[in-house]
Amino acid sequence: MTAAGASPQPGSDGPLYDLVRRLLDDVRRKAGIRHDRPLERKLARILAAMPLAVLEEWVAQIEGAPADSPDWLSLIENLTIHETYFFRDLPHHAHLRCHLLPRLIAERSTTRTLRLWSAGCATGEEAYGLAIVTLEALADAGQARRTANGMETGWTVEILGTDLSRVAVRQATNACYGGEGLGPFREMPAEYGGWFVPLGAEAPLHRRVRDDARRIVRFARHNLMDGMPPNGAPTGGFDLVSCRNVMIYFDDVSRERALSVLTAAVAPGGWLVLGTTDRLDDAFRFERHRGDRALAYRRGQAVS
Repeated sequence: MTAAGASPQPGSDGPLYDLVRRLLDDVRRKAGIRHDRPLERKLARILAAMPLAVLEEWVAQIEGAPADSPDWLSLIENLTIHETYFFRDLPHHAHLRCHLLPRLIAERSTTRTLRLWSAGCATGEEAYGLAIVTLEALADAGQARRTANGMETGWTVEILGTDLSRVAVRQATNACYGGEGLGPFREMPAEYGGWFVPLGAEAPLHRRVRDDARRIVRFARHNLMDGMPPNGAPTGGFDLVSCRNVMIYFDDVSRERALSVLTAAVAPGGWLVLGTTDRLDDAFRFERHRGDRALAYRRGQAVS
């Protein structure tokens, strides 16, 4: 037994694990993230040094805190993984540039406006990758031109990147990537290398996203379980919503809740792009479109 006031020890299904499961149940309710034994053990290791009485009080405080409170967000930072990299899943990005975006560009030629949402974008690689392929697709269509000052276009392109993590959103806004081995760039096609500017001698292993891609992207913290992103979707919805490698963390109920938010955010004729293991049920009334090792869903046009 654990002595009163002593730190609980991991390795059994005792008081420590009871409190860990309470915390993880709270995380599931507020963020939709399911948990398993490895995650229980990870959290138990983090909390094992805390005296049991203090831990019980803290757990009760977390359970009563809203999902945007500092303490609750700190818990999430310790549980979630933000490992990603630019142009992850190359067939997906090729499908965007060569098929989905050209169709959107042709259909939005009257308004010359594209609004896109990258949900669960972690540290920003997904959102910036979306910005780059969108600008490249505009150039491919003769709607943008490459200049010495970057890509210039008469179109309005707005991309919203959101993530649950405060730390990830701050890093995404900074737009600086690199480190030993240049992990964030490990699968990047050579043709996109010019979109990243080396920082020079002060940070030789790091590069920053080029200004013309940065200025069309904004970031905000957002929990998919809360509904629409900050300030809501644009009038009429987003032309394209991308949410990849996120649903794997949700239980069935949370997954359906998230999909309801994502599908509702798509404009008539717009697209929803999910991860390679995700599927959208027929009940959502989206058309499934298959590409070369890529999959996307299109919302039908509004009935006049």
